Amino acid sequence: MITVTESPRFTTGGIAASVPSGLHGAYTYQHARDMYGGDLRSAVDQGRLVGFGRGVLLDAHRARDLRTRGAGALLLAGPDSVITGPTAAALFGCTAAGGFPIHVLVPYDRRVRSRQGLVVHQGPLRDDDIVLLDGLRVLCLESAITDILCGSARRNALACADQALGPLPPEARNLFRAEVARRLARRRDQRGTKQAADLLALATGRPESPGQSGLLLTIVDGRFPVPVCQYELDGPPDEPRHVLDFAWPGARIAVEYTPEQDRRAELRRRGWRVIHAGPDDLRDPTGLFIRLRAAFTAIREPEWAW
Repeated sequence: MITVTESPRFTTGGIAASVPSGLHGAYTYQHARDMYGGDLRSAVDQGRLVGFGRGVLLDAHRARDLRTRGAGALLLAGPDSVITGPTAAALFGCTAAGGFPIHVLVPYDRRVRSRQGLVVHQGPLRDDDIVLLDGLRVLCLESAITDILCGSARRNALACADQALGPLPPEARNLFRAEVARRLARRRDQRGTKQAADLLALATGRPESPGQSGLLLTIVDGRFPVPVCQYELDGPPDEPRHVLDFAWPGARIAVEYTPEQDRRAELRRRGWRVIHAGPDDLRDPTGLFIRLRAAFTAIREPEWAW
C-alpha cells in the first residue's frame, strides 16, 4: 500500500477518534457557547456563525470552505466517522471529484441521517484505511479512488484517477494502480467493479486536465485504438519540441485538445494528421468520430483499416 506521506500534498499524524471542536472554524454548540458566552445568540443573529446541523456551527467567513464543512460534518457524524468518497479525493487535490456535498462514512451502529449538504454512508471502518489530513479523519486516497471508480460518473471517475496518479513518480503510479486493483478484487460489493477495472486500465496520470481525461474516454468509447497520451515527438535539434495530447505514432495521427493554430500547421508540415477537439466534442462527439475515421481511413494500411 502506498502511504500518502510519499506526496508533499499530504500530511498525516495520529488518527484521533474524533475531530476537535474549532478545527477549520467548525464548532460544537457547547464550544461556541463557551467562546461567546452571552453573545452567542448575537453572533448567530448577526451571521457571524451559521448552523450546519444539530449542535454544529460554522464560522460564516469559512462556511463554504471544503475543510470547514468537512470538519463540521465529522462533528455532526460523531466519533470514529471519516470523510470518504469524492470529498476525500477532493481534499487530496483531485479537483474533478468536486467534493460537495460532504460524504462521510460512519459505523453501522451510528444513527446519522443524510441531509442537505451531507451524504452519510454506513460501513466497516479499517484503521489502516484512515489518514489524518489537515487534522481531518479522511479515507486514504487508494480507498477513495476505488469507491469513485465504482460509483461515480465514468468521466469524473477517470479524471480523479488521473489526478491521483499525476503527482506520483512512474514507479509509484504502478504501485498505486496495483493497490487499487487489489482493493477492487477484495471488494464485498461487486457492483461497479467491472466499470472500475476498465477505467483503471485507462488511467495513467498523464492527462493534464479533467478535460483531457474526458477526451480520452470519449475516444475509447468511440471504439478507436487507445492513443498514447502526452506523446513526445522527436525531431531535428533545431526544430521545436512537441508533446502531443493524444497520438497514434504508427499512424501519425494526433488529437489536440484546443491546439494553437501555429502548432497545428507545424505538425502538419512534419507529416502528422492533426485533429482538433474541444469541449463541444465532449458533449457531442459525432463530429470528432467522423474526423477520426476519415484520418484512419486515409492511411489505407490493413492494420488501421476501418
